Amino acid sequence: MDKETIKPKESGAISTRQRQLTGISAQLVRWIAVGMSLFQLYTGYFQFTAMNQRVPHVCLGFILIFLVYPMSSKSRKDKLSIESVIAASIILISGVYIMLTWFRKMGAMGLAPPLYELIIGGIFIILLIEGTRRALGLAFPMIAVLVLVYARFGEIMPGLFAHKNYGTDRIIDSMFITADGVFGMLAGISATFIFLFILLGAMLREAGGGEFFLNFAYGICGKFRGGPAKIAVVASSLFGMLSGSGTANVAGTGQITIPLMKRSGYSPHFAGAVETVSSAGGLLMPPIMGSAVFIIMELLGVNYLVIIKASILMALLYYTGLFLMIDIEAQKIGLVGLKKEEIPPLKKTLKEGWHFFIPLVVLIYFLGYEKTSVTRAVLWANISIPFVAMMRKKTRMSFSKILTGLEKGALTAAPVVAILSLGGIVVGMITLTGLGLMLSSILIELSHGNLFLLLLMTMAASIILGMGVPPVAAYIILAILVVPALIKMGVYPLAAHLFVFYFGTIAGITPPMAPDAFVAAGIADSPMMKTALTACRLAIVIFILPYIFVYNNALLMIGSFGEIIWVSLTALLGVFALAAAVQNFMSKKLPFLIRIVLFGTSFSLIVPGLKTDLLGMILLFSIIFYQTPQLGKRFRGYLPRRWNY
Repeated sequence: MDKETIKPKESGAISTRQRQLTGISAQLVRWIAVGMSLFQLYTGYFQFTAMNQRVPHVCLGFILIFLVYPMSSKSRKDKLSIESVIAASIILISGVYIMLTWFRKMGAMGLAPPLYELIIGGIFIILLIEGTRRALGLAFPMIAVLVLVYARFGEIMPGLFAHKNYGTDRIIDSMFITADGVFGMLAGISATFIFLFILLGAMLREAGGGEFFLNFAYGICGKFRGGPAKIAVVASSLFGMLSGSGTANVAGTGQITIPLMKRSGYSPHFAGAVETVSSAGGLLMPPIMGSAVFIIMELLGVNYLVIIKASILMALLYYTGLFLMIDIEAQKIGLVGLKKEEIPPLKKTLKEGWHFFIPLVVLIYFLGYEKTSVTRAVLWANISIPFVAMMRKKTRMSFSKILTGLEKGALTAAPVVAILSLGGIVVGMITLTGLGLMLSSILIELSHGNLFLLLLMTMAASIILGMGVPPVAAYIILAILVVPALIKMGVYPLAAHLFVFYFGTIAGITPPMAPDAFVAAGIADSPMMKTALTACRLAIVIFILPYIFVYNNALLMIGSFGEIIWVSLTALLGVFALAAAVQNFMSKKLPFLIRIVLFGTSFSLIVPGLKTDLLGMILLFSIIFYQTPQLGKRFRGYLPRRWNY
């Protein structure tokens, strides 16, 4: 295959929404972006206090947004506008003010802020909302606005959702110069490791790693339909279980996998959704499970291997469902394997680019063997890239290429900074109003002893909390507040703990917040909500299985060896039926009634039980033979002549 035809598109590096600047304006943006990347690399090694790291990170990100993203699609894209320069200047002045005053403010907790500080804070928050709108569209800023309105006018809300109103001064004060709002936990995640993962992808692409990984993926799976997406699933699942953050995983591996999937023929929103679901599943993947396994061990007092055993089948079913969805999508849109002469020779590809695996090995080495922080591990992976690129003349990075990689890393990261900074407002308002904790306690009272109703409410609480805090943190809160009620109602303790953890984890892909999906959408340059909803469709298995293992622990590998094997087999068949029903395709489009029966068949197979399993098998194989007449004819050819019909 001609190498010029398979170079990966620079998706994620330059968005179609961005200005295409030249001259002094382009140089200004370039050096601000390079400065931001250098600052992040510096803080990756030298530990800063939270505010000293987060404030420059957020402010530099929004300065870039206002300089690079125009007010509307009709605005000129070849030069800077006055309003953009003014907005960027206000962000800069606000950042300097915060850096000079935040330490003093920490020592004056409880005192009313001066009026001028409230004005600065109010303007700053408005500019954050506007900057996010420019970079990402209206959906996410509208959510932040609604949450702010809820905090201000909570007493007019109906019934249990009503709360004491908070004044505008209180809202601005808690969101502005504190570590609970704009500069809260989400901004901390963005500043510590997400930016460095995005930079890692940008530097690898600039060195030629994007072309290598594309060729490598085609070399391995080019002859299979949907191969690049399947490679993306494997890579994201393995890395996700180490990183402990679905959002970080999307930001890291998505820089390579999403452009690769788009190049293979998948639509941008589907490519972003595949990466989102793959990354979220990494936290469910034994043996590390995003570090949650060790917390579950402590809270339950059970052996490590017990939890791992209980999680293996769930992870297998999750990724089997995703693989099947990808394969069926490839069938639907007519993707086929490449011809042999069109596939880059795998041996030659590895010979020319094997060294691009070294930064990933460095990352895994520091995470898995040295047990360093994620930030320090990805820092060393970034630093290794220019040295690794020197191993072959073709991939050596000049000083100009290194600067370009630093620039593109910051420009790609800017919309992610916007997502997580504005997300801090949502988290801060949930904390201020007590909405998260209030819901958890209210749900127990509302269930009236009905386990299924309590499970539904617990799922809602897990997803809501998971939207605002990392999955592990959401799990800890719910394990204390809700799990005891589940156990009291007869739920197996490990099943109760895994139930809240799974739903807290997939909150990252669930609208309206869906931070994992929104990050993927930014990289894929696709609509955020469409990407998130597609991700939910692909991950439908994990929305169903927790309910089933609560009622029947066989899915948690509890029981005799024969029972476990049987349950695993029928559950896998059920996942296949569910994937086909959701995608509305099995060799060809499913008739409406057949699709409804197939949905029922999937549940019949997934729910453990001999009668339901046998019924499900009969229905599934009948539908398969109906949808694929050639297969039915071939099968009947093996039967005795008197059995044929």
